[in-house]
Amino acid sequence: MTNKLEQIRTVCTKNSQLSKLAQRTQQLSKLNYILQQAMPPQFSAHCQLANVREQTLVVHTDNASYASLLRFQANTLCAALSEYLPQPVTKLEVKVRPRYETIKSEGTSSISLPMGAADALTQTAEEMEEGPLKVALQKLAKRRKK
Repeated sequence: MTNKLEQIRTVCTKNSQLSKLAQRTQQLSKLNYILQQAMPPQFSAHCQLANVREQTLVVHTDNASYASLLRFQANTLCAALSEYLPQPVTKLEVKVRPRYETIKSEGTSSISLPMGAADALTQTAEEMEEGPLKVALQKLAKRRKK
């Protein structure tokens, strides 16, 4: 059995489900571009076409205020996309999907110890044999309040 790399186009032509999925993805990508052109410029960074089903246009936005403002644009957006679809869309469904960004740690912790606790940790570490626990206690003791 050989594990030969194949081009994605070859894999999609062999598998009908992948082919349909790829076509749907391309269609939604094109429609999303059209949607972005039809909406006010300040919305484009916050809104994205999620789906078109039956006569409903589904749009995701990252903010509830943009969702409210986008609903006022429903007729314009539906008309703009209807030109590119086999059947017209008449309804706009807006869903709020906040973007979650990972919090970057700054490398230092804001936790600080009272002087007495830091001194106790230092004394305990001095009595211990060399090892990871001793190093950890010494590091923790350095977080004393100033």
